[in-house]
Amino acid sequence: MKRIFSIALAVGLFLFVNYENQTRFRSNNPTDSASISGSEIITNLPIEVNIDSDHFFVSGIPDSATVRIEGPQAVLFQTVATQNFTVETPDLNELGEGTHQIELQVNGLSSDLTASVSPSRVTLTIEEKRVEQHEIAVEISEDLSLAEGYEIVEPTLSNNLVSLTGAASTMENIDKVIVEIASDETKINEDILLLAPILVLDKDGNPLNVNANPSQVEIHAPVVRTQKEVPIVLREGSGKASGYSYELKLSNSEAESVTVRGEPDAIDELQNFPITVDFDNITESTLVTVPIESLPEGIEEINKESVEVLIDVTNNKDN
Repeated sequence: MKRIFSIALAVGLFLFVNYENQTRFRSNNPTDSASISGSEIITNLPIEVNIDSDHFFVSGIPDSATVRIEGPQAVLFQTVATQNFTVETPDLNELGEGTHQIELQVNGLSSDLTASVSPSRVTLTIEEKRVEQHEIAVEISEDLSLAEGYEIVEPTLSNNLVSLTGAASTMENIDKVIVEIASDETKINEDILLLAPILVLDKDGNPLNVNANPSQVEIHAPVVRTQKEVPIVLREGSGKASGYSYELKLSNSEAESVTVRGEPDAIDELQNFPITVDFDNITESTLVTVPIESLPEGIEEINKESVEVLIDVTNNKDN
């Protein structure tokens, strides 16, 4: 009986040790993890265009592509980490001008991996390339909100010229090249400084597919006061009758101020608007219409052509 028990115990120990060795061997076998497959999706990968860019302009290719990569997990992990592969077009120089459909390629991957790209096929157009210099015009947005009486005068740009590159057929449709002065602020009364994109438009105001260098410019737009309201000041002129005194007043229906427009410096200096009233030897109080015949230097416009003035006359001879 003891002999049978000893034999059974020995067999059990042998099986246990053998199982442990096999388990240790499997856990140390490096080929197990490498044999595990997986997949990864990488988005927003730039597309390299293989063409002589000095002579041809290509349109229709999206800015980026999405790639799905499959293969052993270890190789996949390294590839995703380094991203040392590219999404490219085939050699487009052989196609020549015109519209073509091509397949995008993924190059630089390990032979252990497979890849699919989206979009896989692209319809593109190859045209003769043209480069032109254009002057940049400045336009003011209709939605720009300036404070009352303020205007933008003589805005300046960091660059007045831009180099435009595009397909010859597109370049022929260029109507204007502009930057726009725009702001979300309201009642602006200070200079505007902004970085604005260059807009290349056709005759209908639609943007054209061309490359601009530089693509944006700095704008300095001086905002100055060119209009304001100032009080009317009445001044005594000539023609007083002897023995009479005169007092000048605006009629009850007359506003006590005028609105003037002009050069910014003149507007800043003007504190009131003088109007000279001549008496023409009148001896009775009367209401006269006084024309505004001259403007102060630098003032270009006024919102009145004349004012009504009450001349109050006192006879000093009766005293």
